[in-house]
Amino acid sequence: MLSKAPKMTRAHYDFIADVIAPQVSWPTKLRDIADELEATNPAFNRGKFLSRATKAWEAAQGVDELNDEVPYERFQ
Repeated sequence: MLSKAPKMTRAHYDFIADVIAPQVSWPTKLRDIADELEATNPAFNRGKFLSRATKAWEAAQGVDELNDEVPYERFQ
């Protein structure tokens, strides 16, 4: 984490959610990004960011919605 966080605006968070988030390997990493961003601004809306970032990640991966259940047939 940076010793002194830059001043971030909503536009910065939107850019990160729309452009950077789709490039992570798996959407659970979005929580790590949100942790760091939350430290930059007490008014940071974590839920809104994660929702937007997850939608962008899903669109980039070509999935409609993440599902925690993995079909058994996939491992046979």
